[in-house]
Amino acid sequence: MEPVKNSNSGALGTGPGRTICGPMSRRLLALLAIWASVGGGCKHPAPPSPDRTGEVELARLVDEQRMTARVHELVRLGPRMGGTRSGERAVELRTRVFRAMGLSVERVIGPERWCHEEDSFSVRAHIDGEAFTLEHAWPFGFSPSARGRARVVLEPEPDACLLTERSPTRRGRSEDLLVHLVDGHTTPDGTWPQARAIRRGHPHPVFGISRGEGARLREAVLAGGLVEVEFELESTIVESRSITVVATLAAREGAPPGYLLFCAHGDSDSGGPGANDNGSGEAIVEEIARVWALSVEEGRVPAPPREVRFAVWGTEIASTRDFLKNVAADGGPLLGVVNYDQSGFGSGAEQLNVEPDDLPANEAFVRLLVEVLTDHAGEPGFPPRWATNKSLGGTDSYVFSGSETFRTDSRPAVTIFTSAWDRAALHPRTPGMPGESWSDRDVVSVDYDNFYHSAGDLPENTTDREPWNMGWCARLGLLGAMRWLDAIDAAQSL
Repeated sequence: MEPVKNSNSGALGTGPGRTICGPMSRRLLALLAIWASVGGGCKHPAPPSPDRTGEVELARLVDEQRMTARVHELVRLGPRMGGTRSGERAVELRTRVFRAMGLSVERVIGPERWCHEEDSFSVRAHIDGEAFTLEHAWPFGFSPSARGRARVVLEPEPDACLLTERSPTRRGRSEDLLVHLVDGHTTPDGTWPQARAIRRGHPHPVFGISRGEGARLREAVLAGGLVEVEFELESTIVESRSITVVATLAAREGAPPGYLLFCAHGDSDSGGPGANDNGSGEAIVEEIARVWALSVEEGRVPAPPREVRFAVWGTEIASTRDFLKNVAADGGPLLGVVNYDQSGFGSGAEQLNVEPDDLPANEAFVRLLVEVLTDHAGEPGFPPRWATNKSLGGTDSYVFSGSETFRTDSRPAVTIFTSAWDRAALHPRTPGMPGESWSDRDVVSVDYDNFYHSAGDLPENTTDREPWNMGWCARLGLLGAMRWLDAIDAAQSL
């Protein structure tokens, strides 16, 4: 069989060791995998055909402006780190939003962990009497509250402000500095400091600044001028409990136990503003819940054949582990997970990715999502390019896919996103899997976010610029989940 190039018209592409799967065979593969995962026998039921007209109508209900506004609202609350005051404000907002949809809401409280929140801060520089604000300054997490004015130096001195390119370490650190500025950990373009953390108990505050701000101060110091920094920081460092909000869309009457889970971490993770990472993911989860619940209420679609739950984690990874350990089995088996992370912006490309496609438990679901994309290729609100890629790690879906239950029972756990990390990358294509929709290469591209884990992860830099990214991701997850649950229902009804 000769290779067939991928395109938005729907061909899945081949290459060494690959085969072409048409729409019917893809659906059959998906259903057979589902059938095996729920303990079915040897029967091969015919897969249900999707109602594409109905899907288009549902897709139109997804509101990109609403999601963009939600990201702004979340960022105004603060970094929303689990256990902090801004995190608690975000919990209250999530609870109100889900309840307004008519969904039942549960709060899952995690164990005590150390957390930090920088409540207010400012840094002003003085060069030979000229004062200006370091606009991009951002405190490192776990910096203690402090205020003062100190001379800027390039080597440690008592009661001074040390300007360096690297973060402070245990070795060689100066206990008697007043404050520390770091200009070497920034976004790739040097514009925004990364949002980093120091060890708890560090004796003085540390601020990241842009490379341009650091260069201006360093040049003035080397020229022999009088360079001072005036700073203040009010921070909170406490042991506290993060709260995860879980909303439930009820299944149709008489439905078997079990549920599908949509999720996203609700904290910024790094301690930065967290617009794309991960206000975008939270906004998408809420929008899917809104559209699905509204469609059931208005009679556009029947109640789902299994429960659908929507979780916004209080703390990335940690809260997910708590949920899997203590809550996941409540209400029957967890049938699958659709996670969103960095799903609202990409610095280098216009594409959507689904991962991981190299886990056997995920293959059927990944192919089903690709089928949705090919079925709706070229329609408004769907991405012009997409790709499936191997395991990259670093997000909540891997907590589930790495568990014994998900591996043993072949339950899918995927992440839908539009950028990852802060550098563009090429990864080997998983043999036999779709890869890129626009090429038949043996590698798969993954876009990046220049503002990843930085003070620049603001709506105006990310989600405001590409609101359609959230629309792509929401529509794919919504339609893919509906098809998946219909297939499970068809398999188990035999």
